[in-house]
Amino acid sequence: MIEEIISQKETQLQEQGFIEFSDEELANYTKEMVEQIEEHFRGYAMMMLPESELEFFEWLKKEDRAVWDDLWKDEENPYNVSIDFLHHFLEDGNGFPICDLIDEENYWFTAKHIKPKGLEQFDVINEKIDRNQRFTFEEALLFEIIKHSIDIWHFCYRYKMPIHVAKQKIMKMKSDDLLVHLTKREDLVKYLDV
Repeated sequence: MIEEIISQKETQLQEQGFIEFSDEELANYTKEMVEQIEEHFRGYAMMMLPESELEFFEWLKKEDRAVWDDLWKDEENPYNVSIDFLHHFLEDGNGFPICDLIDEENYWFTAKHIKPKGLEQFDVINEKIDRNQRFTFEEALLFEIIKHSIDIWHFCYRYKMPIHVAKQKIMKMKSDDLLVHLTKREDLVKYLDV
């Protein structure tokens, strides 16, 4: 099956110069399949972001134009990214990681950014999961971060929260010693889980 998928994508690459994956295709791929696809095309193929991610970036363009511009404004082919990002679009992924902004502050977090006081919150988080109770903003963000790296824009899109409110809450989490917030891209590079 994987050989057939790779063959189809090779044809697609030759015909249009990049590869596309529908949300339906990605829903049927296993982690192992995606690893094989990434390995096969690594270094020479670009992919178009999947439809659900294109919708996110159209939302971002309206909600935080400066960040959208920082990412895509000078790109000849916006939304074409390295095949190495494919695994970020599986069900447990959190989309294209916004973590290398140049002119804007980054708000991207991995599990390594959670401080010991933040890790202590997981007793409460696990209890709330067991009881099917709602999370606070802080709990929801920590939960998302521990599952997979995430930026604040994808978080706000998923949870339908205003970006400026989320940024204020992150500043509070930083001052409460729950979370490390590194705003510069060069400080985040070592954490990137491409």
